Amino acid sequence: MFFETMYEPDNKSLLKQLGVYEQYHPYVVEASEKYNINPWVIAGIGSRESHWGLALKPKGPGGTGDHGHRKGKMPLDGLGWGRGLLQVDYFYHEFARTDNWKDPRENILYGVSLVSKNLIYLRRVALKQAAIAALGEEEILRAALSGYNAGPTRVMHSICRDKGIDSCTTGGDYSADVLSRAGWFQRALLVST
Repeated sequence: MFFETMYEPDNKSLLKQLGVYEQYHPYVVEASEKYNINPWVIAGIGSRESHWGLALKPKGPGGTGDHGHRKGKMPLDGLGWGRGLLQVDYFYHEFARTDNWKDPRENILYGVSLVSKNLIYLRRVALKQAAIAALGEEEILRAALSGYNAGPTRVMHSICRDKGIDSCTTGGDYSADVLSRAGWFQRALLVST
């Protein structure tokens, strides 16, 4: 599968991310093979979520993001809600409340497992919901990615209400942006090999 991208080949932010991404590529390949998720898609998720660690505090796989208050609260440890390279959410996932989230391999595997579970959920829902059943394979993937950001049930309800796949996601463009980033990484890495 080839992914289109809106990003220029010389995008400075993505070029910096590529420099650090390459050390995580073996884990991305492992997660891709284990969960049958395209490796370029995984590269796009890591780029969107944390710029492959460059947007985290501190930078790197042990950093956190999403430092905003939720209903006036922060995690008990004072760190951000998003944990590690794929920004696994502290509130919703026990994994993010252990130290395992700091391990880049474990973080990538866990995050990709969530996308895989979203795909399974949406394909199951498609048996009962005409709006989901009408989606093509790429749209199901986009819905699974949006579910990674906003929760699969919330995304399913948005689709069924004809609001669009990304309508409830951060920035209203989560899956489209992840796939655009996937296209950028795909081109950059295929050109370099």
